[in-house]
Amino acid sequence: MTDLRFVPDWAPHSYCWMAWAIDASEWGKDACGARKELREVIATIARFEKVRLLTPPNLLSDARAQHFGPDVEIVEAPVDDIWMRDIAPVYALQNGEPIVIDLNFNGWGSTSYRRARPGDRLAGVARGLFASKTLNAPFVAEGGALVVGHDATVFTTRSCLLNPNRNPHLSESDIQAGLIELGATKVVWLEGDPDENITSGHVDGYILPTESGEILIQRANTSGRSAMLRNSDIRTVQGLCADDRNAVRVRLVSPPRITKRTSELFADSYANVYTPNSAVIAPRFNDELRDEEARAALEGAFPGRKVEILSIPHLASGGGGIRCLVQPVPASIPR
Repeated sequence: MTDLRFVPDWAPHSYCWMAWAIDASEWGKDACGARKELREVIATIARFEKVRLLTPPNLLSDARAQHFGPDVEIVEAPVDDIWMRDIAPVYALQNGEPIVIDLNFNGWGSTSYRRARPGDRLAGVARGLFASKTLNAPFVAEGGALVVGHDATVFTTRSCLLNPNRNPHLSESDIQAGLIELGATKVVWLEGDPDENITSGHVDGYILPTESGEILIQRANTSGRSAMLRNSDIRTVQGLCADDRNAVRVRLVSPPRITKRTSELFADSYANVYTPNSAVIAPRFNDELRDEEARAALEGAFPGRKVEILSIPHLASGGGGIRCLVQPVPASIPR
C-alpha cells in the first residue's frame, strides 16, 4: 500500500523554498521596507535550515548583492511574487519520501484585489524545480488554506475552499475526499472569514497546531460576522480537543492592537509563523504586552525551540505573514 501523508510544518525539513521577487510597481511605498524585512526573514531562517531562493532573471544580481551566505542558494526561476506558501506546490510524504502536490493555484480566486498572473502557476511552469513527480489535487486551493496537526489532521475553512471563485462545482464532501486521498487522516472544517479580502479566510491566519499538541487560536480583531464565525471556530476546536485524549488544550491568543494600518489588507496574525528546524520565526507588531504574550505562548507550545520575533509591518501590509513566505520540503523518513 502507498503510504501518503500530509506532514505538519514543524516536522524536520531538508530545506525550504522562498522567493526574492518584490515588484516595486505592486508594492508601491512599502516596497523598500518589505524588501528589508524579507531579507531579514530569509537570513534568520537560513541560520536554522537551508533556503533555496527563487529569483527572476532581472533580480539575480540584486539577490547576489545581499550576500546571504552559503545557506541561501539563489535559483533562477519565473517567479513574480514572494508568497511561496501559496504560489508554490505543497509537499507530503509518500513512503517516507517527499512528494509534490499541485493545488491548482488560481491567484486566490482572481479577485479584484489580485488578478492571476503567469508566475502564479509556478507549480506548473517551474515543475521541474520542485520534483520529478507531481500529484494534482482534485480541487483548487493554496498552501495557506491548509494547516496540518498531529497524525496528519488537516484544518481548513469553508469560506476559502467552498468559495465559488475556487471550487464552484465541488461540495465539502468532494474536497474532503480529495484531501484524504492526498494524505489527510482527518479534515477539520472551520467557518473561516468570508469577508477577508484576498484569501477568503485562510486558516493559517488564526489557527496554529503545535509540536506539543496544543492548538493556538487567535481571537477575532473585529466585531460583527467575522467575530461570530471566529467564536464558532474556537468552539469547534475546543470540542475537538475535548474528544481527543492526545490533545493538550486550546490556547487563545489576543490579536495585536494596531494603532496605524498602512493597508486594509494588513495581516496582523501571531499564528502565521514558520518553524524551521529547531526554531520558530514569528512576527511582532510593536504591541509590547501582546507581542510578549504571543512569544510566551509559542515558547510553551514549541518546547526546546528558539523563538525569534521579527518586525514585519511592510510585509504585513501586503496581506501576508512569515508562514506565507515559505514552503518547506519535509525530510525523508528512513524506512
